Amino acid sequence: MTGITSTGLGSGLDIKSLVSGLVSAEKTPLAKRLDTQEARITARVSSYGNLKSVMSTFQGSLSALKNLSAFQKLTATSSDTSIIAATAFSNADQASYNLEVKQLAKSQTLATQAFSSATATVGTGALTIKLGATSYDPLTDSYTGFTQDGNKGTLTLAVDSSNNTLAGLSEAINKAKAGVTAVVVTDTSGSRLVLNSTDSGANNSMEISVADSDANNTDTAGLSALAFNALATNMTQHQAAQDAKLAINGLDILSASNTVNTALKGLSLNLQQAQPGKIVTVGIAQNNDDITKAVDSFVKGFNDLVTTVKPLVNYDTAKQQAGLLQGDFTVNSSMAQLRAELVNTVSGLSGSAKSMSDLGISTQKDGTLVLDSAKLSSQLASNRAGVAAVFAVSGRPSSTHVVFAAGTSDTKAGQYAIDITQIAVQGVLNGAAPSSLTVAAGNDTFAIKLDGVQSGTIALTQKTYAGYADLATEIQSRINGDSAIKTGGVSVVVGYDAGNNRMTFTSKTYGASSLVEITANSTTTLGLSVGLGVAGQDVAGTIGGLAATGKGRELTSTTGDPTGLKLIISDNVIGSKGTVDFSRGAIERLNKVMSGLLDKGGSLGSRTDAFQKSLDNITKERAKLSDRMTLLETRLYNRFNKMDALLGQMQSISSYLTQQFTPKTTS
Repeated sequence: MTGITSTGLGSGLDIKSLVSGLVSAEKTPLAKRLDTQEARITARVSSYGNLKSVMSTFQGSLSALKNLSAFQKLTATSSDTSIIAATAFSNADQASYNLEVKQLAKSQTLATQAFSSATATVGTGALTIKLGATSYDPLTDSYTGFTQDGNKGTLTLAVDSSNNTLAGLSEAINKAKAGVTAVVVTDTSGSRLVLNSTDSGANNSMEISVADSDANNTDTAGLSALAFNALATNMTQHQAAQDAKLAINGLDILSASNTVNTALKGLSLNLQQAQPGKIVTVGIAQNNDDITKAVDSFVKGFNDLVTTVKPLVNYDTAKQQAGLLQGDFTVNSSMAQLRAELVNTVSGLSGSAKSMSDLGISTQKDGTLVLDSAKLSSQLASNRAGVAAVFAVSGRPSSTHVVFAAGTSDTKAGQYAIDITQIAVQGVLNGAAPSSLTVAAGNDTFAIKLDGVQSGTIALTQKTYAGYADLATEIQSRINGDSAIKTGGVSVVVGYDAGNNRMTFTSKTYGASSLVEITANSTTTLGLSVGLGVAGQDVAGTIGGLAATGKGRELTSTTGDPTGLKLIISDNVIGSKGTVDFSRGAIERLNKVMSGLLDKGGSLGSRTDAFQKSLDNITKERAKLSDRMTLLETRLYNRFNKMDALLGQMQSISSYLTQQFTPKTTS
């Protein structure tokens, strides 16, 4: 407070102290009231902050239980992980197997002769690499045959002055990403181009042929130094492609990879080393540990929440003090919502597991939860799917030919009948009748549009094929190896229909978008006539008696209670597919409650915002109080100064009169 500094100069009164005391007497109770309000609201804001933190932690504990996959875990154990490591998936059978790794899978390795350096020129022309099974004896250098794998793409690489060195060829081959990797290895004898098939297995060896610009495709000069085929084996095989050999309960199987995923349903075996004669036991059992830990975390998260809330809303009789949030509607309502969801029965369920209490989760007198682990373990052992349905969003088809894919927030719990009126099929093009097995310069190119993806110009290997099945394999390999087709993520199966003497082209995609079209060709002699095939069709049917939308093999409900329910139909049979039981699960409902409380604009956030507004108002009230006290001080100084001046005048008059009326003495 500023402006007036007079301190009773006229009367001698201590005006400054008088004014200060009066202003303080006016201000102190008002300021204390604001301080008290601020302290109380700040404490509540802090309490809400702690509450939001523990609620957020509780919501985090829900994530491990809300997904169906958490309840489908199986554990695979190996008696010797240095030989075999195993991973079990949800569809594996619970069993035990005796395994023996007799041989590991290997990829083929070929190397050129030594050149002076990595920048040494090799030659020009065209280099073609195909993948398949090779009959080759390295001891006698006898190459007796090659069978191409039509599922593998063919690489034809133009070699010119831009890439005709070892380093240039290595870069070009790697850039093509055609199932072959290349590296230049340099030692004291020189530099070599070393090629490896990307994938292991006997069916992934390389046939390398060349069209050498020097017109000789078999000698060791020029590009033909890279030839490895029935006509010339100018590259040296340092490692043969071979399959892994594994015995399962005494039965030998072969695998192109050391990761064996298809031998046993739902079980992935990683072969680490070959140990013929050594038996490794692999067992698959239910994984209950993760589920139990997740349930324990859920119970602890809720109990931590209760422990945090209790002193905030209760009355402490020992201290005779009410909790900071006692009677707070938002907190009481929030806890009531959560408790209601904990005891509710999950809609759409029947049998022994319909609620959390059926799984051993119960509420104690103090409001906390307790888990009966034995009861939970019993339910997991006898009714694992039912346990999953209590917690997670779940769809349980009665038919093995129906797979539950997903549901949305609009999907209501219930049992829905499934009826298929149209199966999903692939797009097919039946080509013309081929009349020649010879591919030459005049009939070696064509183009195709597959599922809407247009290929580039596709060139076939020029030669006379052993049969139309071999020609079909070449055509399929070339189509699937086209860069545009690969980038588009589509592929085709090409076969020869001997009964009707025609090439057939079948898209690997199901549905109305599946379509094969030959868009260009250089001749019709190979059965590659320009033409449009028959489009595939989407699955069609009803879910819960209501028409559903098909896309490929996916059938999705778009109306009524089952809206958003997505199923995959895996067979090709029209008619009833039984039912699917859909339930939402308690965790989803709890998560929705928590989101409603914690999300931006939620109950707790809105309440905190209200507290903050109150604090802002207190700040404004303090500013107003300060302004009022400044005005009061000014008024008081004005009044006291006037009084002081008047008293000063009166004192002067008094002195004058005293002097006038005082008798003078004479000496």
